Amino acid sequence: MWNVEIDKAIQNKIKKIPEPEKGRIKQAIIKLGDMPELLDIKKLVGRSGYRLRVGKWRLIIDIYEEYEEKKLISVRSLDSRGQAYKD
Repeated sequence: MWNVEIDKAIQNKIKKIPEPEKGRIKQAIIKLGDMPELLDIKKLVGRSGYRLRVGKWRLIIDIYEEYEEKKLISVRSLDSRGQAYKD
């Protein structure tokens, strides 16, 4: 079991996304805590972090295997496919 940390700004962004995409994003976040190995997660090239693809949306995440004796996944950002990789 993983602990998933989501910033308040990202939570507010999720609330503004229309259904059914919002539901799919929420389900992906739940699965992140339960079984992240079953999701479409890939390491980013040229910078730190990983991306989780959910339809046209991308969650940029950090994975900490051992963070204060627990497994932690931190959701860093949520953007559409075209905006997610721009700094």
